[in-house]
Amino acid sequence: MKKDFGFIFWVHLFLILLVWISPVSLSWKIILFFILLYYAQLFVFGDCILSKKQFGSKKREETFYSYYLEKLGINVNKARLVIFLDYVLPWVLLIVAYVIQKKGLVPILF
Repeated sequence: MKKDFGFIFWVHLFLILLVWISPVSLSWKIILFFILLYYAQLFVFGDCILSKKQFGSKKREETFYSYYLEKLGINVNKARLVIFLDYVLPWVLLIVAYVIQKKGLVPILF
């Protein structure tokens, strides 16, 4: 089931890159919508649908980050990484987006 650099990898990578640049490219309101959509996905499917497809993961066993960090020889605590990815990162990105957008520090594309 694990395909290191197949189609799902590239879709996954593209979406992750979009998430990381979202504070400077998307309105904080759109980011909030996608955070809620992400949580709905976790609630309905129990995992990221791309991770399920790429890794056959069930209930957050494997994430894109943990899989490829371990391929690079970097051991990670998967449980702590999941907590960070699910409960810290989305809100940090939203707060950063809100602050820089309210201060007018970046022009927002969408």
